Amino acid sequence: MTELTQCFILHQRSYRETSLLLDIFSKNYGRVSLIAKGVRQKKRSKIGLYQLYQPLLVAWMGKGELLTLTTAETHAPRYILKAESALCGLYINELMVKLLPLHESEPELFNAYQYALESLQAVDNTQLALRLFEKRLLTHLGYGLVLDREFETGQLIDEQQQYYYQADAGLARWYPGLKQPAISGRSLRHLLDESGFDSQSLSEIKQLMRTVIHFYLGGKPLQSRQLFTELHRLK
Repeated sequence: MTELTQCFILHQRSYRETSLLLDIFSKNYGRVSLIAKGVRQKKRSKIGLYQLYQPLLVAWMGKGELLTLTTAETHAPRYILKAESALCGLYINELMVKLLPLHESEPELFNAYQYALESLQAVDNTQLALRLFEKRLLTHLGYGLVLDREFETGQLIDEQQQYYYQADAGLARWYPGLKQPAISGRSLRHLLDESGFDSQSLSEIKQLMRTVIHFYLGGKPLQSRQLFTELHRLK
């Protein structure tokens, strides 16, 4: 049995009559799949404990991919995400469920996830919070973006030039007629330095990230992105 470790629930679903299947992200063990037995029983229901964005301390036992939860308790107040921030949180969680391998410790990514939740709760700039988290996630997965030079020539980026990002290679000069979205050297510099962002650079960086993440997802659709689309359609 493991010792208590900090975690967040990324996804949950009902299992049989009284249990839950949980996808969690833990500080010491990475992503873990758990079964929480009996937590939906009416007389002693603890289902409210297993909410998204609730910092928890948990322990489990077993072997293989699906382990059995033994202990769960709150660790800190829950992050409250509302409106668009809530959709952003769902997007981050879905990315992690689909991209993170099981049982690989990622304490730095755990801290980045907490920081993203803090930023989304503050609702200062949801787009900036997403872009910075996406950048950190790709780095921890081993897909870190090379943002300062062209991959074929090694030439440093020029803020006045336009580029596109090839996920399995790197940056190259954009040219008219190319289907990939263009990003300016100026916007690349903002992402590299993680400062100076404005609406134009955030818009271009969003398209870059969408292209790269789509590649690593193997083209699989994201339900959270479909929710974003529906929300904006209704607006």
